[in-house]
Amino acid sequence: MENNSLQGKTVLFVGDSLCEAYCEKNTADYGDKVGWAGRIMKANDMGGLNRSLGGASLSDCRGKNTVINQLIDMTGNEYDYLILEGGGNDAWESAPVGEITEGFEGPFDTSTFAGGFENTIKYAKDNFKNSVFGYIVTFTMPAAEFGRMSDMSEYFALSKKICEKWGIPYLDLYFDEELNKNLLKTHLTDNLPDHIHPNSSGYNIITPIIEDWMKTL
Repeated sequence: MENNSLQGKTVLFVGDSLCEAYCEKNTADYGDKVGWAGRIMKANDMGGLNRSLGGASLSDCRGKNTVINQLIDMTGNEYDYLILEGGGNDAWESAPVGEITEGFEGPFDTSTFAGGFENTIKYAKDNFKNSVFGYIVTFTMPAAEFGRMSDMSEYFALSKKICEKWGIPYLDLYFDEELNKNLLKTHLTDNLPDHIHPNSSGYNIITPIIEDWMKTL
């Protein structure tokens, strides 16, 4: 029998509406365990929480609705895994991409995507020292009409460099052409009915990819 590193462990997911599962969160089929987070927790008998919130950003372009505030709210709790996701709302608001900060102590310019992301990572590392970290680089949204969402390549190319700087493993869905064009078909509405948020079929496609990646962390 395959050794399942996730079985019975605890996990904290933080992010935006993609991880929150905007299109599924109120459905009778899944109740409060929805999206890739709910599916993974259920399939692996994991404890923990999906703290993601629709509209959350990594920079402070959305005011107090930030991923770091999700972490702040959970500070003091222990999790085996901490999985971060986000950046789409920064692109929605056309937030400045910014630059990687020299060193690890800051200060970080949280008005930019890069600064907000680095500040979030530093907070996570300082306050969730026993967790295994991972960051999900979200899929493409070529038909989205808000801000810079139709081309978020600059944001997410930099996000991978930031993860490499901080030693955070990442799952690159954005630059995965097979996933975006042939499986998830992000240019159509079959799996992204509003061109942004996955429906159940979308989550069924994405979840095994994220689950398999988490098992490697």
